[in-house]
Amino acid sequence: MAAREDGTHIKGTKKSLPDGWITSGFRFAIVPTEEQATRLEQAFGCERKVYNEYIAGLYEYLDGIRFEGGFIRYQIPSYTTITAQYDYLDTSNDSFVYNDAKMRFQAAIRKYNEEYAKKPMQYKKSVRKKMKTMGYTPTFRDIKGVPKFHSKKQGKFSYTTNQTNGNIKIRQENGECFLCIPK
Repeated sequence: MAAREDGTHIKGTKKSLPDGWITSGFRFAIVPTEEQATRLEQAFGCERKVYNEYIAGLYEYLDGIRFEGGFIRYQIPSYTTITAQYDYLDTSNDSFVYNDAKMRFQAAIRKYNEEYAKKPMQYKKSVRKKMKTMGYTPTFRDIKGVPKFHSKKQGKFSYTTNQTNGNIKIRQENGECFLCIPK
C-alpha cells in the first residue's frame, strides 16, 4: 500500500510499488473517421459479448454448486473457447480486446471476494422488498457484489488496453497527431 512520508495510508492506493517505481496512464479523447468508428463499435460489442459469456458461465457454475454465499472459486475459461463458438468474434478483433474482457471479469470476481464473500449473502434492497411483498424468488443477479451482465445501452464507449512491445504509439504527420492502437 502506498503511504506518505509520515507512514499514513494514501486513500485509493492498493498495491505497493518498489522504491523508485512510478505508475502512469494516459487518457485520450479521439475523433475517429466513420470507418474507424465502425471498427471501434465492433470492438466494444465483441468485448461485451465475451464478458457476458464469462458471466453466463459463472452463473451456470454457481447454479451447479448451489451457491449460498462465500468465496467464488471459478476457473475462468480461455477466451479462445468462447470466440470459437461465434464466427464474428474470431478474426474481427485483436486478442487485446478479448484479454481486456477477461481482465475485467477477473477484477469483478476479485472485488466480490474481497468485499462481499466474508459477509453473509445479501440481496439488493429492491429485491428484499420484492421478496417481502410479492414472494419474489431471487437469482444470482440479485446478490450484492456478484458480477453483472454488461448492457449495450448503458455502457461507456471506452477501450482499455495494455502496452506490449510498443503496440501503442503517438505518431506525428504533417503537423497532426495520430494515436496508433492494436489492429
